[in-house]
Amino acid sequence: MRGIRLIPLIILVFMSVGLILLSADGPVNAQGENLITNSSFEGIYDSYVPETPQELADCPLGICNTAQLPWGWKPWWIKERPTDVNPEFKPAETNAPGNRVHSGQRASQYFSFWSTHKAGLRQTASVPHNSLVEFSIMGQAWMTESDSSLVSDYSGSANMRVGIDPTGGTNPYSPSVVWSEYKHPFDSYQPFSVRAQAQGETVTVFTFSAPSVNPNSPDYGFKHTDIYWDDASLIVVGAGSAVPVAPPSSGDGSGSAAPVAVPRYVPVPTSTPDAEGVIYTEVQPGDSLWAISARAGFNLNEFLELNEISRDHLIRSGDLLVTGFGDPPGAKVEIEGDEGSSADSTEESSEMDPEPTSTPPPIPTQTGPTLADQEVSGGIICLSAFDDVDQDTVHDEIEPLRSAVAITISDGEQVVSNYITDGESEPFCIAGLKTGSYRVTRSSLPNETLTTPGDYAVALSEDLAIDIEFGSYLSENVLVSSSSFGGTTTQNEEDSNSGGTGALVDETDDSLSELIIVGIVVAVLLLAGIVILVLSKRRATT
Repeated sequence: MRGIRLIPLIILVFMSVGLILLSADGPVNAQGENLITNSSFEGIYDSYVPETPQELADCPLGICNTAQLPWGWKPWWIKERPTDVNPEFKPAETNAPGNRVHSGQRASQYFSFWSTHKAGLRQTASVPHNSLVEFSIMGQAWMTESDSSLVSDYSGSANMRVGIDPTGGTNPYSPSVVWSEYKHPFDSYQPFSVRAQAQGETVTVFTFSAPSVNPNSPDYGFKHTDIYWDDASLIVVGAGSAVPVAPPSSGDGSGSAAPVAVPRYVPVPTSTPDAEGVIYTEVQPGDSLWAISARAGFNLNEFLELNEISRDHLIRSGDLLVTGFGDPPGAKVEIEGDEGSSADSTEESSEMDPEPTSTPPPIPTQTGPTLADQEVSGGIICLSAFDDVDQDTVHDEIEPLRSAVAITISDGEQVVSNYITDGESEPFCIAGLKTGSYRVTRSSLPNETLTTPGDYAVALSEDLAIDIEFGSYLSENVLVSSSSFGGTTTQNEEDSNSGGTGALVDETDDSLSELIIVGIVVAVLLLAGIVILVLSKRRATT
């Protein structure tokens, strides 16, 4: 009887163990509160009520029976190409072939048949005022001519991406939307992610797909063009920094503000082309491919392609790298005038004229006018890089600034500004930026680990000032592989040298320690339960 009475105690012990396991797992996996409604795309799917003129034209009955969406989500589609149609939206089920559900029982699916589309899902969510948020989701595509194959033809492109409108607008073609890079995740789920800083208390997240036409039949799409999305997340990753740059005190006791230098980007003067019209830059001591490409106005991939080299190419002081092209000295220029007339734009050079050189002039220091000199209008982005000694992603007062970090700002079409930190005068503020979406990326060294993102997507307006601080630390036993947008993948050096994949450094020692502690607690509790059970049986027999 005593053994039977101990059964509730044993059950209580196992319940306690379960609670300990849950509490230990929680902090490790927690990434912040998910602000997405119905992030797993589960539940009942209902017909969509059209909202735009295009949607009303495609759903004249006032309801779109071919657009079945889960609670919390809405569709969007735009017809731009002759082959574009409004796709059919419906749930993907776990019993469907091809592993089309990432987790749970359902995923969201839409598809076009023998046609193409430009479409996706959207949801507007409330966020803390002006906070930096990150939208993540899993996506995959299936494009094929076959009815029986679960494998895509791979002859087309899915052109999938995700975006955030930091103003909360619902137009996916608004210039304020910040987009991720394109991916083509055929037949298996891959993660998509993008960051943006809210301009208020609501943002709208978008998924996007614009599959290509069938290359074998340019007037048609593939027979099956299916897009799947599952497991969405919208979390806050940083506090709002959309505040005016505060001018420092003049220090004269009057309390008045001193003039604030707001440097503007000063493009590097065009160097003199050589006899073949090629413009070269000479590598300086301490230079990097990132720094040279930034000064020349290219992103790294463009610069590498221009010079036909890889990011692993070793450069030495004195090397010449191509940074552009121009008219060679003595080139003839056609002058408008009478038909058939032309003139030589060059004059006879005197003996005192210097000979052309392929080495460009020194690059001037990036400086700019002060607010006292002229009125500053437009958005402002302030940049700095720091040595994150304690690796907590926060720039503490005792942590020094980092020099020789090349930072590039682009607007999605071209590089609009570059800056290389000197480790002393930052933050460096670039003013006069037009309203729109920008991508801010940084360089990294082979032994440098980033503690903050190396790639920020921001939406800027004329009355907005954004402060971006790039944190990192140097390590002797960590290899860092920089992506084209500044992201990093870190591996243990020993595993890398041996050819293994290595363990991700992101898996922290804290999580391992917690699991070990949980294992010890479980073992002790189980042992205690066994001892109590054995003693109770002995007493019962006596």
